[in-house]
Amino acid sequence: MRTWFISLGVMLHLSITGFAATPKLLNPKQLTRILFIVDGSQSMMNAWDRSSRMGEAKRILGALADSLAVLPNVEMGLRVYGHQYEQSLNNCRDTKLEVSIAKKNATLLKKKLDLIKPKGITPITLTLEKCANDFPAGPGRNVVLLITDGVESCGGDPCLVATNLQQRGIILKPFVIGLGVVEDITEGLDCIGQFKNAPNALAFEQIIQTIIGNVLSQTTAEVDLLDTLKQATETNVNLTFYDSQNMLLKYVYYHQMNARGKPDTLHMDPLGKYNLTVHTIPPAELNDIAVYPNQHTPITLSTPQGSLRLSTSSKLPVKCLIKKTGGLNTIHVQNFNTTERYITGSYDLEVLTLPRIQFKQVLIKQTQINTIQIPAPGTLNIERNEEGYGGVFYMKNNNWVKLYELKYKVFTESLNLQPGNYRIIYRTKNNHKMKQTLVKDFTIKSNAAVNVVL
Repeated sequence: MRTWFISLGVMLHLSITGFAATPKLLNPKQLTRILFIVDGSQSMMNAWDRSSRMGEAKRILGALADSLAVLPNVEMGLRVYGHQYEQSLNNCRDTKLEVSIAKKNATLLKKKLDLIKPKGITPITLTLEKCANDFPAGPGRNVVLLITDGVESCGGDPCLVATNLQQRGIILKPFVIGLGVVEDITEGLDCIGQFKNAPNALAFEQIIQTIIGNVLSQTTAEVDLLDTLKQATETNVNLTFYDSQNMLLKYVYYHQMNARGKPDTLHMDPLGKYNLTVHTIPPAELNDIAVYPNQHTPITLSTPQGSLRLSTSSKLPVKCLIKKTGGLNTIHVQNFNTTERYITGSYDLEVLTLPRIQFKQVLIKQTQINTIQIPAPGTLNIERNEEGYGGVFYMKNNNWVKLYELKYKVFTESLNLQPGNYRIIYRTKNNHKMKQTLVKDFTIKSNAAVNVVL
């Protein structure tokens, strides 16, 4: 038996053209579960190179199992379909977990492989459905490697099932190896997962080595946050990576520069694709990011930032709604007497004072601070001795606009108002004629109180 994996502690030697001699593995504490699904249908007995398709699958998987068994962070299992009932019976329930996923089970896996005698049909859809329960509960990377020489023969949709398993977070995107599959039927396999067709046993051996190398190898990436000069100088912002297939959370980082002033290196799983959210204001997003085994991948987003400082001498808390200029949605709420960073551009501000203050087309420029200042409010104290109807008004665009409705049964009220000219229009409950309406004008100054008796 040829052995092409040599274990050195947790290092795996892969003698494949294009791979480093000793690629780094993923964190040994991260568990990887690999479920081999092997086609046991009658066509696997067809001659293929020195043996049959099944014969070559047994030989190569046996050598692979021996090598993987010594790795402390790898568990294996074996499911076979089409091997229990003759082809003439057309049994679409013919699938079985022959070896449960566990550590150090290479001997059992090889023994079960040796006993398989291809004889039946190809229920791939049911097999994939069943494999959802083959993986033990708990954290870990669940990987399916399907080896087949044919497509679904029971009318199911294995592609739909595979997608559902990924969306539910049960498995990563499956790997599918075709053994001498004719071109006409490859479409029925490549939609299941990452498909490779092996025209002969040597190609099969090379493909499976590459897949296992990809599954176990560690890859690196960096997130380059570009300023307006397209330089990766932006930093100190949260990064969230999601699996692009099922949007499950994968990684959370706080971006920083390394000792050389470059974006820090991330270690990532090379299986699948990612969606990235950079939690700037507003957020920057990049979808369907691919990282590749044994390669360093720069992930680039344009996130030039400047700062907005909101200032007031008021001791009262004041908030401000921030929108992109012309936009309808509030993208952030900032407190006064704070400074926060924003993506460069134009913003509209609405300050939650009485009355509200609006600032249009406030520009945020790279590395600059734009300061917006508002005066401190004054206080209006209203007193009355009977129930009535009334409101506080202020002048806007040469019109008196209602700002506040007096509470009908409350006799003492206080309001914090921005400096300016105001009036109260009021009628008591017992005055039944409109001409008995009372109008009182007053002026509010910063940090001063005005008392109005009605």
